[in-house]
Amino acid sequence: MKRKKNYHLFKQKVSIIAGDFRHRKISFLDLEQLRPTSARTRETLFDWLQADTYGAKCLDLFSGSGILGFESLSRGANHVTFVDKNGRIAKQISDNCKLLNIDMMNKAVVLHADYSYALQDDFDIVFVDPPYALRILPEVLDKIKTLAVRYIYIEDDQPFEHWIKEMKCYDILKSKKAGGVYYGLLSPYQA
Repeated sequence: MKRKKNYHLFKQKVSIIAGDFRHRKISFLDLEQLRPTSARTRETLFDWLQADTYGAKCLDLFSGSGILGFESLSRGANHVTFVDKNGRIAKQISDNCKLLNIDMMNKAVVLHADYSYALQDDFDIVFVDPPYALRILPEVLDKIKTLAVRYIYIEDDQPFEHWIKEMKCYDILKSKKAGGVYYGLLSPYQA
């Protein structure tokens, strides 16, 4: 007789670094593919965005912990759509929205769906941080180019400047490396 495996997932915590929810902690599932964007990287990213976050409509693709979306809401974003294919991850993000008393009708939507499902609307800021092993960043950026988007944040474990320039769709506004992580802020190419 086979015994059922216990798939109890321990939860980890990450702190929001600034804004209305500063120092509040959100939980995320302890899964191998989840690696929340570090506080230092988030600080750099939101320094790059500065006041552009306030009032913004954001899309957090491959949400994972959801920390980029929560950081945006904390800093005055008007709305965030969180998207993750894993149902347990989507539920944890919903639970964190409730914990922070975020209005799930007007301020946030959590979609348990493939990322492409969310690419049917325009956004001010899109966060694209897929699991590195999927190697789908070029595919995602190719689909985003059909939307009206002001800024796109990307994160990867490999340099991206060369292939993004070859796409001829995006300007790399800022880029940086922290440890083994390459990240950058893009805008649609302006001819």
